[in-house]
Amino acid sequence: MEAAIEQRARKLVKQLNGDKHYSGFLVMGGLVVLRSSGAPYTDTPTMFDEADFKNAIDLGLLEKRKVTGSVEWEWYTLK
Repeated sequence: MEAAIEQRARKLVKQLNGDKHYSGFLVMGGLVVLRSSGAPYTDTPTMFDEADFKNAIDLGLLEKRKVTGSVEWEWYTLK
């Protein structure tokens, strides 16, 4: 992986690590959003795209989590 691509993936993860209000990432419409951990869930767009998100997963920086309840969905959190 090129250094610039890896740097963007790590910057994505750093954004989550530095924000105590948000707990994970989702991809919506090709854009990465931060999601809060408690209901009502709040989604905040980031400047990153799906490629950055996938690269962070490939680098082993994020792991998939599943939320079950009235609605089931998946998000990614820090490893």
